[in-house]
Amino acid sequence: MKKVILVMIVFALMFGCTRYASQEQLDELNALEEAVDALEVQVKDAQMEKAELMDNIEMKEDELMECEEKIAEIEKKIM
Repeated sequence: MKKVILVMIVFALMFGCTRYASQEQLDELNALEEAVDALEVQVKDAQMEKAELMDNIEMKEDELMECEEKIAEIEKKIM
């Protein structure tokens, strides 16, 4: 939600007020745009990391099921 508001403020400043903006305001706008870009990169990286972790979890669950099946087979042979 904060990101959406920030983007709206950036666009409002860019398209509505830039001809009246001071250099300081333009610098602040540029800094905000860079911050938004950096956050977008962080979100994309986090999404990729999440996907990798989910794949790892799935693989580990499969390995666990195989181990449990082997244990069950061994227990049958013992009894």
